[in-house]
Amino acid sequence: MKFSLIIAGLFMIPALLSGQDAREIVRRYLDKVSNGNIENWKKIKSTYTESEGYYSQNDFDQKVNLLKPDKSTFSKTYTVWPQQKIEGYADSTFLNLISQFYFLKDQTIIIIGNIPPIIKPAPPRNEFVDEFMPVMVWKLLNKSKSIELAGIRDFPTDGVSCFEIRIRSTTMNCSLYINTETFLLDFSNQREDGDLSFLVKYDNYQKIGEYLMPMSELNMHNGVVFHWVNKRKVELNVEIDPEKFKYQTN
Repeated sequence: MKFSLIIAGLFMIPALLSGQDAREIVRRYLDKVSNGNIENWKKIKSTYTESEGYYSQNDFDQKVNLLKPDKSTFSKTYTVWPQQKIEGYADSTFLNLISQFYFLKDQTIIIIGNIPPIIKPAPPRNEFVDEFMPVMVWKLLNKSKSIELAGIRDFPTDGVSCFEIRIRSTTMNCSLYINTETFLLDFSNQREDGDLSFLVKYDNYQKIGEYLMPMSELNMHNGVVFHWVNKRKVELNVEIDPEKFKYQTN
């Protein structure tokens, strides 16, 4: 019985691939998360998010971790793209502020505990980067040098199979793993060096307004999760005081 299932699976793979080129698969993903029209994302002018996250220095020890967390932290994120402010808290009631990150048009400002503020020029913006993953994929799809369907990749731990789509542009490379059944984006890799041992996993898709959004994102290296974020609350097109993005020196 098991052998017959394996044989059946081998015959199903060409059927999944036939008639569906890479662009068609990506467009099915974009349509599904965008309520049928990728242009819908342009309606979002601001977002407010409350999240819980964790970063493990032990699981990914490449640089000094200023926060040195021994438990999860909580955050509020205010965005009027491309400006964004992230406030980090030690508690779920958002009373104990421990860090602030300003990502402004001309500056990046990092404030952590008693460490003097780190202020530096904002890095050059990649034309494809956006607050929302579907918009980034859409931009890449339209301006890519090449896009190919590399086959189907199984993720046994998660029990899913995904179309592996590789998109290349002059300034960005991206590998997308789109679920063969749901056509949702399950994983991605956006490293310039193409090191596929690094993956971002998108999970717990929920309907937010007109959109399907993953409420959980996990960063993995060789299958080990070293950073995760679970969104507890997402609000779209909320009023955000412009003063929120103004850093005041003491």
